[in-house]
This record gives sequence, C-alpha cells and structure tokens, in this order.
Amino acid sequence: FIPPSTAPTVKALVVAGGGGGGGNRGGGGGAGALYYDASLSVPAQAYTIIVGNGGAAGGYGEDSSFSTITAVGGAKGAGPVTDGFNGGCGGGAGGAGASNKIGGIGNPGFNGGNSYKQNATYDGAGGGGGGMGSVGGNAPNSTTAGNGGNGIANSISGSSVTYGGGGGGGGG
Repeated sequence: FIPPSTAPTVKALVVAGGGGGGGNRGGGGGAGALYYDASLSVPAQAYTIIVGNGGAAGGYGEDSSFSTITAVGGAKGAGPVTDGFNGGCGGGAGGAGASNKIGGIGNPGFNGGNSYKQNATYDGAGGGGGGMGSVGGNAPNSTTAGNGGNGIANSISGSSVTYGGGGGGGGG
C-alpha cells in the first residue's frame, strides 16, 4: 500500500485472525484483537499489510498488521480437561474434567469463559471464547456450553459491522 502524498492520514482498522475451537466439550476460540485509528499518520512510502488467518481447530489465530499497528491473534480454544489459553482474546476452557477449568486471558481483548465439570451423567461443557466487547460465557451446566464473547461495532466501511466476536464452547 502506498498512500498518496495528499493524504497524510488514513482511517485504519486492523483485525487479527480468531483462534480455532477446542472440539467436542472444548472451549471456544478467542477473537483476534482489533485496533482502530481514525487518523493514523502514514508518510508517503510503501507499507506491507499482513492479514492474519483464523486458527484451524485447536490452533491460534494469526497476527495482522499495518504500519505501526499489530493486532494479536486470538487464543485457541482448550481441549477437554484443560484451562483456556491466552491471546488477543482468551480461549475458552475445556470441559469434561472432575473440576471446572479457567478461561484464558485476553490482551487487549476479554478473557475466555470457564468450563463446567462433568457429572455422573454428562461429560461437561466448554467455556466460550473471549471477544473484543465482552468476556466469553461460562458454561452454566454440564450439558450447555458458554457463548462466545461479543464483538464491537465499527463503521469504517460506511455501515456498522461487528468485528471480534468469540466462538462458542463445545457442549457436553
């Protein structure tokens, strides 16, 4: 990207790839981080733009970058019986264990949700991945997974679009 010399600032929205889910009874993937600058200074020169991919199942999202902005990829959702992983937004914790597991930490986004332990009949449910607008939902019981955290709206395209929502956890 080479900006024209007559436009020393641009509006920039940089969104990283979201993390992949942790599978059956696993946690939801965390959203990729999002950065918006309504007046980013861009001297006339060539810029490399990197658009990070979303993570495959059980994988981290990739970072995205433009100029001085780097958005960190979302955390992968945890597999069963595992605490959540950390990333741009935290991954949800995996269910199926003898105790609840804790969601991963998001930075700059929100944390992933906690899982719910197994009981005598059901295997437990995973927590939701964190979003840029809210924490991933905790699994409320052994069979119902937590919802993904909310994203945030941005109108850089001319219409309000929500970016950076977390993924839902896997049910028990």
